[in-house]
Amino acid sequence: MNLTAYLKANNADFEFVEKSTTHHANEAAEATGFPLAAIAKTIVFVSDDERLVVGVVRGDHMVSKHRLALAAGVRRLEVAPDVIAEKATGFPTGGIPPVGHRRRLSVYVDKQVASMEHVWCGGGVRTRLVRLKPQDILRLSGGTISDIAVAQE
Repeated sequence: MNLTAYLKANNADFEFVEKSTTHHANEAAEATGFPLAAIAKTIVFVSDDERLVVGVVRGDHMVSKHRLALAAGVRRLEVAPDVIAEKATGFPTGGIPPVGHRRRLSVYVDKQVASMEHVWCGGGVRTRLVRLKPQDILRLSGGTISDIAVAQE
């Protein structure tokens, strides 16, 4: 999917920044000079009954699988294998944005991300980030604000 065309068609306020290839939020922060807390991670999980659930948290936090499972109404969650995440979203892991997925997925946005003015997210490829407003993320993903983050160890 063309993320730029999707964001334009849906009147999102966005900006892209190019960077070196990264796979994790801490690498993206290093490559761009952005604080880790300004970057959001979009992580796809698979439930014990095969449902896909997406968690969006600040880069300096981790998704609590327990809290996300409670929010999504499932028993157990594991991080989805890269091939499943990519097939469902249409984007490679390390570049998955919180919006514009190939399939309609259940998206849960952590309350800390939702309260930010804007956040840098996966830009559809591993060499780009996109700046989005949390209200656009929620509107375009049909997302739910939830308390799903835990401090990174």
